[in-house]
Amino acid sequence: MAVKLASLMIAVCTTIAALLLGSSLLATQPQDPAPPESPPAAQEIPNYQIPPHGYNAPTAMAVELRALAAANAAMSLVEIGRSAAGEPLLMASFAGPQFAHNPAPGTPAILVVANLEGDRLAASEVALGLCRHLASGDAAILQHAQVFVMPLANPDAATHAYSGALPWRGAPTDNDRDGRIDEDGPMDLNGDGHLLWMRVPRPEGTWLADAKDPRVSREADATAAETGVFVLSREGADADGDHERLEDGPGGIAVEANFPHRWVQYAPEAGPYQLSETESRALVDFVLLHQSIALAVVLDDEDNLAKPGKGIDNSDAQSTEALKEDAALLKLLGERLYAAEDNAAPRSAEQGKGNFADWLYFQRGILVLESALWSPPLDVKAPHEEVEGVEEVEAVDGKAEGESEGEGEAKGKKSKKDKSEKDASEEHKLLLWADAWYRGEAFQPWAPFEHAQLGTLEIGGWLPLVLHNPPAEVLPELTTNFTTFVDSLGDDLPQLRWSVEVTALDDAGVMEARAYLVCDGLLPTMTAMGRTNRQQMPLLVTLELPANGELLVGRRVQTLERLDGLGGNSEFSWIFRVPVGAEPARLRATSKTAGQALVNLEVK
Repeated sequence: MAVKLASLMIAVCTTIAALLLGSSLLATQPQDPAPPESPPAAQEIPNYQIPPHGYNAPTAMAVELRALAAANAAMSLVEIGRSAAGEPLLMASFAGPQFAHNPAPGTPAILVVANLEGDRLAASEVALGLCRHLASGDAAILQHAQVFVMPLANPDAATHAYSGALPWRGAPTDNDRDGRIDEDGPMDLNGDGHLLWMRVPRPEGTWLADAKDPRVSREADATAAETGVFVLSREGADADGDHERLEDGPGGIAVEANFPHRWVQYAPEAGPYQLSETESRALVDFVLLHQSIALAVVLDDEDNLAKPGKGIDNSDAQSTEALKEDAALLKLLGERLYAAEDNAAPRSAEQGKGNFADWLYFQRGILVLESALWSPPLDVKAPHEEVEGVEEVEAVDGKAEGESEGEGEAKGKKSKKDKSEKDASEEHKLLLWADAWYRGEAFQPWAPFEHAQLGTLEIGGWLPLVLHNPPAEVLPELTTNFTTFVDSLGDDLPQLRWSVEVTALDDAGVMEARAYLVCDGLLPTMTAMGRTNRQQMPLLVTLELPANGELLVGRRVQTLERLDGLGGNSEFSWIFRVPVGAEPARLRATSKTAGQALVNLEVK
């Protein structure tokens, strides 16, 4: 037994030793390589095309507007004027069935005007999309208001922008007073089909190429011992031999500089006088003829909804910010428009002088919502595909364009170096975005060029339209977001109603009526600015008595300056006599912008 057990132990040990030896030998032999792991999914690189690819030409938009009006009873189209080049200025009007043929007095209206600058083609596309949405007559907003939409407020400039030129319009002018007209404007010197920029080496130059990405041009910072190398100028030459460039380009007067508020006298682009241009005059005449406009939306380069200011206490002839009460409304509506995660708030252009939105608000008292609709995102990661000659640059945090001065001060004063770095940072982010979305085709690399007058310089820069207009594939989402927002405004408009209590004082028909006129909806019947400039009409309250009725105490007709929104109210009272068996007395309240409220005065 012991022998068998010993033999078994020897066999087990021998087996274990063999296994260990085999394992050691296997470890020393070359092994087949393990199958490679699947590479991480590459970042999806869009393959967008440069605008205006996929956009409607301005002439095509006019054709579609006419077709929509012909096919839909809820839509009508009116030519409110002609542009400088003779193109029709088309205003579309939409009304639900209850308003279509005989709108009640004071039926509120919303005005939407797009692309006054001319190069905001996306604004025109979104406004055209709104027209398609409203044309059926079933849109939610048409249950509350009429809507006026002007998708092409500046058709001449839009036509030029669509063709790749600068968005000019207007009659030829002699801006430099040399007896020649439009002889010295931008030129496509290198024949690449684009009007770009020149880096012109000059001792007085204040710009230099950024070290991280030589495509970026930034101002030199003297506090960091930096010296400017070149000046930035539009691509062009001195065509008239007066040692000046680009001083007398095509056209001359900008529509968005020709309106009365903050109009600049003697500025060439502002016109010889306020409203000298047919486009600006037509819009002003339309607004003055339609006093029911309770709210306006301007889709262009400026935006007062993404980062609205806190407002000001008092306004003057140079004001650009809304009064505090109205600014609070802009904040609420802006939060709604840009609430969706995929509807990033755009960055506003600088406040222009003599523009339409400022005239509407400061001189007419109409609340104006300004939206730039879209800006290139600044959070795009560098694509896997490298752009030739450019090292990968990480996005740098910086204050976003459009941040108010107050916000900047709250974070501490910014030095010139801080601003230079911020500008360069934003340009880096824009280039990362362009490289990802357009594979580097949105920015023309700087290339040497022998200029006949300036010598060796570089020509390059951003292609027209790309920084202000998204690829066509983004337009449907922008349009959906905006039409949804417009539909939501119906509940915000001021709506009047009566709350009354009628008491019989005797058996001969003498009654006392106590009534509250209430304003529902977010908006008041008159803006704070309307109360200041006194351009909007007050509410009219009328006691209507039947035949042989008699007013004993109170006034038959009264005016009320305004009512606040969200239940703002005012109390009225009368004592009157109504003959027994006669029709009841009625109370009527009418507002130019809030419709009317009508109630019978009967004892209950």
